[in-house]
Amino acid sequence: MNDTIKSTLENLLNRNLKVLKSTSLEKMFDEILNENPKVFDADLGVLTDLFDDDDIKNLKKAKKNPELVSAFENAKNVEFDNKEIISALKTDILNSISELKNKIDPKKGIKNQLIFLEYDHEPCACFYGFGKGNYPVLKQPEYFEFSSNELYAGVGKVDYGMIWKELTTINEILEDLDVYDHAWETELYQSLLNFTKFKTYLFLHEAFNQIEIKAFDTIEIEKPLMIYGREHDCEPITVYAFE
Repeated sequence: MNDTIKSTLENLLNRNLKVLKSTSLEKMFDEILNENPKVFDADLGVLTDLFDDDDIKNLKKAKKNPELVSAFENAKNVEFDNKEIISALKTDILNSISELKNKIDPKKGIKNQLIFLEYDHEPCACFYGFGKGNYPVLKQPEYFEFSSNELYAGVGKVDYGMIWKELTTINEILEDLDVYDHAWETELYQSLLNFTKFKTYLFLHEAFNQIEIKAFDTIEIEKPLMIYGREHDCEPITVYAFE
């Protein structure tokens, strides 16, 4: 099962990396400027361009901004310290599991078979645990039905900061240049975002692979214990399975 999970994550990662390698920041901004759509201005009662003069000026400046260009190139070619990252994630996971043991009410008699590692606005995930169910090994991020028996929520802390460093830098520059919302919708940005996510989940996979099931020794577990990664309320992807 874990061979399939890892292979899926690698394929998703490489699919997005291919897009990153095949396009450029300049092309991204040219596409935004060329696709300036018409929108209805309710105040004036007429169709008008979505981007005003200030938007266009900001987009043109961003296209040539050396700091942003450099940051995107760094993101495409980033090299990670795999050993350091996996070790840090493993420590965070084990510390979080220790916290879980104090949050579960054994009187409920519910076995834990599903864990979401979920983050929201910051690259830092918490544990959300649920009861037994028929949980799939996903081929791509997608929703599925899961138990309504919640055992814990928002427990622990797994820091993705080292992996998200380049993306965080790019986001800050895009915000400063007032073009973040425009860039977010492009294929290039979404590929960068997805590349970062799937790289994170591959590192999590390796970290969980170094953790034995006995780490959950006082928690009632139903095997396979399925681990999924996701952004809050978004489609999850399988990260690991304790069989």
